[in-house]
Amino acid sequence: MRVLIVDNTLDQDSWGSHELSRSVRRPGVTVSVRRAPHDDLPSRYDLHKFDRIVLSGSRTSAMANAPWIENLHEFIRATISLGKPLLGVCYGHQSIARAIARSPSDKSVVALSETPELGWSEIEITEFSALLSGLPQRFFSFSSHFDEVQTLPSGAKNLARSARCLHQAFQLEGLPIFGIQFHPEKSLEEANQTLAKKRPPDQRRAFLRATEGAKLYSAQVGAAIFENFLKLDANGARP
Repeated sequence: MRVLIVDNTLDQDSWGSHELSRSVRRPGVTVSVRRAPHDDLPSRYDLHKFDRIVLSGSRTSAMANAPWIENLHEFIRATISLGKPLLGVCYGHQSIARAIARSPSDKSVVALSETPELGWSEIEITEFSALLSGLPQRFFSFSSHFDEVQTLPSGAKNLARSARCLHQAFQLEGLPIFGIQFHPEKSLEEANQTLAKKRPPDQRRAFLRATEGAKLYSAQVGAAIFENFLKLDANGARP
């Protein structure tokens, strides 16, 4: 199996999306990383070479416009049209929603959250899906976002929510296309390092259980999600 990680990160020390690469790497899986901000995306023809595609997070605003972002949206639409299993994480999740919206400039799709999440979110599964199979109905995972999906595009169904974010996960119905707002790829150490770098304007509002990671983190959350993704069939179910 060949997995493509589309790296959307901006900071040079994050280039390579090592956390996502580690999450999908296992015997029999070859991982390739291409950088969207450097316009290093495969052509539609080369997409056939990959079995799974994962879109990384980014500190880029989900509402930003730039040539590389337009190219990323076109890449997402090509991936969906080919029926390739696709998973967007955080910015990747927001980018899928925006790319398939009737108008990518529609600010009702993605917007700045009134209740951003920096810390440990309690995720509640609201509808069964193959991606979240094997997880309890409520679990904790690391979150780091100021933007969020406000309105799901047509054909998408909501899978999970948190107290601060209505759309924590979604799927395009009948397709192996998923988005998750949270970050199951981060280890406890990586999550704590991310929190240490964050300086939101209103720390009281943004930080969420920031000191409780040692109690709330479970490696099984990320393990289950990425294993499920690697086993999806063409309908977005597990065989």
